Amino acid sequence: MVTVNRILIVDSYPLFRSTLRAFLSQEPDFQIVGMAGSMRDAIWSVGALKPDLVLTDLRMPDARGVEAVAGIKRHYPQVKILVVSFYQENEFKQQCRDAGAAGYVVKDAIHDDLCDGMRAVLRGRTYPDAEAADAILPQYLPGSAATGKGRKPFAHSPSPR
Repeated sequence: MVTVNRILIVDSYPLFRSTLRAFLSQEPDFQIVGMAGSMRDAIWSVGALKPDLVLTDLRMPDARGVEAVAGIKRHYPQVKILVVSFYQENEFKQQCRDAGAAGYVVKDAIHDDLCDGMRAVLRGRTYPDAEAADAILPQYLPGSAATGKGRKPFAHSPSPR
């Protein structure tokens, strides 16, 4: 028997919300219970719909950056949050974790990465799992002892603030 998890999608772009709903609805263990386009609507929806997981972007018309995550957690500390955002910098990921998000997936991730992240967070884990990443990533990073190559900086993307 498959456990069905209740999902709320929060993003300011209607097309992104609809697209996410369409492909997540194909997963037997996810039930999309609602969508919201603002922080105000998200907070109301969490209270009314009682989702197991909130997928949220960092940019809302009425909240920016980690305010989106912190706003939901302030009102509903028990809800699990997975951030789905364009921003790839580690500082944003850490700020989201500090605000209460259990995971972070970039919007250019593949379907499987998003679903893996959702399932990890629903099981009470973080995503990506920091310990696993620390153990695995060094062998793939340029400049590590494993590769012996020079380290290249990551591309900078605009701040969500």
